[in-house]
Amino acid sequence: MAMANDKTLCFICNENKITYPCKGCSNEFCLLDLTEHRQILTNELHHITNQYNEFKQTINKQKQDSQNFSSIEQINQWEMESIEKIQQKAQEYREIITKSSQTCINDIEMKLKDLNEQIKQMQIANEFNETGLNYLRNQLIEIKEQLNNPSDISIISSKTGGYGRGRGQRLNQLNGPVGIFIDDKKNIFIANSYNQRIVERKYNANEGQIVVGGNGQENQLTQLYSPCGLSFDHESNIYIADFASNRIQKFDVLV
Repeated sequence: MAMANDKTLCFICNENKITYPCKGCSNEFCLLDLTEHRQILTNELHHITNQYNEFKQTINKQKQDSQNFSSIEQINQWEMESIEKIQQKAQEYREIITKSSQTCINDIEMKLKDLNEQIKQMQIANEFNETGLNYLRNQLIEIKEQLNNPSDISIISSKTGGYGRGRGQRLNQLNGPVGIFIDDKKNIFIANSYNQRIVERKYNANEGQIVVGGNGQENQLTQLYSPCGLSFDHESNIYIADFASNRIQKFDVLV
């Protein structure tokens, strides 16, 4: 049994009693207050345990319902919209190719009909020589080539999915592309409106080259001011619709 001189001041009741130390807070408590102090610590532990369990349940729910995250929903929506747009474009191009192919077939049939009439006339008249036969033979070869290599149908693929590395003025970037022309060699000419220039990208090239403009927006005849369209004639002259200067300009371009 503790002696009277073993009594110390209790941290809670502030009375001289037999006390017991708490190593956690380094205070002395009488037996009654120590029991209450211990209960407070136990309640705090239960509170922390409850918070842990609630948070754990939240994590488990999010793991189970990961498809409901807003970011995932946005990606899913973007995926569906992108697929729909691709399908629409694919159908448009199918219709274009079908129509173009039919036009090509109709043209070939007309040429074959005309060639057949020429053959019949030679047979009926019984007047033909090497020159006439060579002409018929060459005509037939040209018609076959037209069928096997229709010049107005081509599919162009790119490792970058198109042209341009974001908006900018570098030769692999665009800023307001509003007009495009693709020649027989699959080179691409682009009216780059905000950069005041016409850019050519060779087939399979990683970047383009300026063929007209690129000297700032001015009304001088050697410069462009918001070009919005372009076309070529058979002599490789380029015609540019220059929007802000209200004029059509002609340039000689080596292609």
